[in-house]
Amino acid sequence: MSILASLQSQSKRGAQPLLGHLRGLLTVLWRKAINLGVLPTLTVWQLKRVHLLNGICWIILGIYAGYVLVFSASPDWLTFRICLGGLLLHLPPLVLNYYHRYDASAYYNILSVTLLCSAIAVARRHDGVEYFLITNSIVGMLFFRTFWKLALLFLLNLGAYFGVRYAMQTLNLHLYVPDGAYFYNVNVVLFFLTLFLVVYYFRTENFRQELLLTHQNETLAQSLQHLQATQAQLVQQEKLASLGALTAGIAHEIQNPLNFVNNFSEVGLELVEELREALTHETLSEDDRAAIGQVLQDLTQSQQKVHEHALRAGNIVQAMLQHSRASTGQRQLTNLNALCDEYLHLAYHGLRAKDPTFNATLTTDYALQLGEVQVVPQDIGRVLLNLFNNAFYAVQQKAALLPAGTYRPTLAVSTRRVGGEVLVQVRDNGTGISPSVLDQIFHPFFTTKPPGEGTGLGLSLSYDIVTKGHGGRLTVQSEPGEYSEFTVHLPGA
Repeated sequence: MSILASLQSQSKRGAQPLLGHLRGLLTVLWRKAINLGVLPTLTVWQLKRVHLLNGICWIILGIYAGYVLVFSASPDWLTFRICLGGLLLHLPPLVLNYYHRYDASAYYNILSVTLLCSAIAVARRHDGVEYFLITNSIVGMLFFRTFWKLALLFLLNLGAYFGVRYAMQTLNLHLYVPDGAYFYNVNVVLFFLTLFLVVYYFRTENFRQELLLTHQNETLAQSLQHLQATQAQLVQQEKLASLGALTAGIAHEIQNPLNFVNNFSEVGLELVEELREALTHETLSEDDRAAIGQVLQDLTQSQQKVHEHALRAGNIVQAMLQHSRASTGQRQLTNLNALCDEYLHLAYHGLRAKDPTFNATLTTDYALQLGEVQVVPQDIGRVLLNLFNNAFYAVQQKAALLPAGTYRPTLAVSTRRVGGEVLVQVRDNGTGISPSVLDQIFHPFFTTKPPGEGTGLGLSLSYDIVTKGHGGRLTVQSEPGEYSEFTVHLPGA
């Protein structure tokens, strides 16, 4: 039994490749057959019409060829000659298609079928062939678009049908054979089958066009959304550019009074010291000297605080000027640790300005021996700001979903050198990213945020800055509901 099963299994395995080769050969032959005379310049409609006409002709030729073989030795000589005539009559459309006479081929096919069916119906009388004239009146709709052509061919076949029905009642050619009922039933079945196929073709084509239009409408709707998002982004960029210019102007104006404050605070400290020295030469009681000394001490501390906060305000003004300055695109040696720390606190305090109730734990692990890196500071700053903002958004969303006191938002930033690369990792314990969208987050206009909260351009622009602008990589790892970790890979040389 095992030997027999083995032989059967081997025979099946041997038959499968043979069937596969045969199927492939038939597919190639059919494609060549329906592409007879096809030009590369044809429109979709013309190409479909040529394919359909070639297919109809080849199928009819196959049917008539089978009839010729069946009736070649039959005493029904009339059927044999009719099938042979049908075989010869359906060769010219293929020849016309081969020479690119597509309209002539379509006209010939419809008119030859009209003539052949009419002659056979009159000669054989109750043979059922006349019903094919009804189908032939519809076939013209497959080949032509002009209304007058469709109407003319429809009326021609309709007139031929009633003419044949009349001739069958008045003419008696005595060509009826005993097995005419058999042919009648076969032809009626073929007529309904042909009618079904024609109607099914129209139905399928309508569905295909409907799906195509639906897809095009969806594509246009997405394009419109993208254009609207782009327009909103451009407007926002214009606003930011105007705000940057305004910020630069204000910062320049503030810088002058700040310089005066700094200078006068320093002068005030010098005057206090001079006054203290002058008082040493004055004769005063101990109580008065103590009281005046206390006042001078308070005045000194006050002037020092003024000077300290003026310097801090000056640093803020310098940062505003630096931030409002457009990127030059020129790389320069940059302390990446300081850049990360600056934008981390900028993003955090910016979010807290909008939501004072928000708190998060910031963890930094900067490599002390990282050294300076050749980057465009403004561009990498934008990348870091995008990553930090997205991380804070993720932990903020997760905090809103969980009960108070059960979740501690955390953002960790680290830098290190690995081989010839400098890595900046931004990790949060927020909502995470679904695996189904992980491969799309760097695509333009793709966003997981609700409408109005994101344009889908932040990560896309960050990806372009890192990859195209700096020759690096931007990767992401995430576990839904657990964490997200973005890693910026920059050339370390």
